[in-house]
This record gives sequence, C-alpha cells and structure tokens, in this order.
Amino acid sequence: MKRFKRILATMLALVCVLAVFPTMEAEAGIVTVNGGCTTRATAYNWGAYSTTNSITVVLPENEDDFWVKFTLPRDKRVYARCSYSNENEGMYIEMVNSSGRTLDEKLSPRDVLDMDTVIPFMAVACDNLTSSTQTFYIHVNRGTCTGKMYFTLSMNERIKTGRGTFSFSGTASNPGNSSISLSGVDSSVLSLNLTNNSDIPPGAIVTSVSTSGTQSPSQGNVHHMILPATESSIWYTSTYASATSGSYTISSTDGFAARQVWQFKYNALATAKSTMKNVKLTLAWEYDIANTGYKSY
Repeated sequence: MKRFKRILATMLALVCVLAVFPTMEAEAGIVTVNGGCTTRATAYNWGAYSTTNSITVVLPENEDDFWVKFTLPRDKRVYARCSYSNENEGMYIEMVNSSGRTLDEKLSPRDVLDMDTVIPFMAVACDNLTSSTQTFYIHVNRGTCTGKMYFTLSMNERIKTGRGTFSFSGTASNPGNSSISLSGVDSSVLSLNLTNNSDIPPGAIVTSVSTSGTQSPSQGNVHHMILPATESSIWYTSTYASATSGSYTISSTDGFAARQVWQFKYNALATAKSTMKNVKLTLAWEYDIANTGYKSY
C-alpha cells in the first residue's frame, strides 16, 4: 500500500510539473524591465533577434534613458517597434550600431505612426547586410516627458512579398516569317504604364515575371518577350516556347522596380501572319515596409 502511495505521489508531481511548463513558455517571450539600463555599457541584453519576444519597459522618473542590445544575423532587414501613448509625447528613439553610429531615429509626436488608432507606434529600421552576425542597440530617451514612463519594444521583419496581374491594352500583330529567318520575326509592341499604380507598394522590386496571351491562329515556336522599359533597353525572351505563356530570368538581383513602364511583344517562326490579344503581365515582388509607412500591401 505504501509503495502504491509513493507511485501515486510521483505521478501527481509529474502532472503538476507538466502543467506548469506551458505557462512558462507562453510568458517566456514577454519581459518587463524596470529601468537600470541607462547607458550603452549597461544595456539590457535582449539576445538574438526574434519576432516573438517583446520587452515592457518601466522607466523610473529619475532616469532619462533606456538602452537595449541585440544580435542580428547577416542579410536581415528588420525594425524595432515602440508603443506610444500621449503621456509619452516628446520621447525619442534611435537605432545604433556597435560603433555608436545612429542608423535611424524618430521623435514623437512628429514620427508617430497610426496616431488615430488604438495602437500608435514609432519604428526604427536596422539592416545587417554584412557577412556575419552583428550587435545593435536601441536607445530610448524620455525627451520632454516627465514622471514614470511605460512602453513596449518588439522586433519585426521589414521585407514583405506580393504579386499582381495587369492587362495590356490593344493587340500585338506579327507579319509572319516570310523570309524563313531562323531568328523568327517580332510582333508589334504593347505598352503598360505601372509607374503610378497604387496596387504596387512604393519601392517594390520584381522577383519574377510571367506573361500570358491568346494568339490567333495559334502557332508553334512562339516566344513571349518582355522589356522593363523605364530601366532597361534589353528585351527578355521567355525561357520556353509557347503561344499562350512566357516566363523570364528576371529576379530580385536585377533590381527592377515593379512600378515602371513594361513592354511586350512576341517572336514567331511561322510564315503565316498572327495576332495576340488578352495579354497579361504577372509580377511577383518584394518591398520594404519602411518605404510604405510600415503598412503592408
């Protein structure tokens, strides 16, 4: 009987431990710091960059500054988000690198975002485009604020992705390859101006391009062609032959803006005349929300 009671007690203890762990994990990403981090040398160590961790800061009325440091892996572009309330009007936030150089800075209330919502905030950007992990600092100064201050810091990714499909107007016509040239014959050119298209985020960079269209009559050995006309004079030819679609070797490394004039034509080997209508351009892109007022498209 005593042995049974010992086993039962052990099992109950194990159940209690397992019940506690989820709560600890749920709260692990939220840390409250009650001042004491007033210089870069005494900065609170936030550890490695994470989008799941946040810091709630209570800045005592006798302290003017709060510093926090974190490490950021290479090829990362992120931003720190600082909550804001009217009681904190006059506060200042900056992002600083390990050499002490200010990378980005914001002052309230001038730089407060979403001021007319229930969650206004300030944001400072940070890029690590080096080949190794780097240390960065966030510095908050109370400015003209008085009394005890409360604010929350969190980290987020800045680079977002999106895509859109846009229609060319008009019909491209091809006179046919009457001379039977091995290089084929190009059609007339269609243009599409996306320079001021509000569906595309400002500063969006193209990551892939595809086209579609309806050729009449449908022919073989047809290649779609595309030109980012604002930034280039080089026509890109589809990587495969098709009368109905095209795909291209354009990627983010080319740095082409999505918001520009795009031109389309098609090359045909057939000797007969043809036309192509219902031509559409599909762009995939990436964009930095620091260029969009930290709003996602």
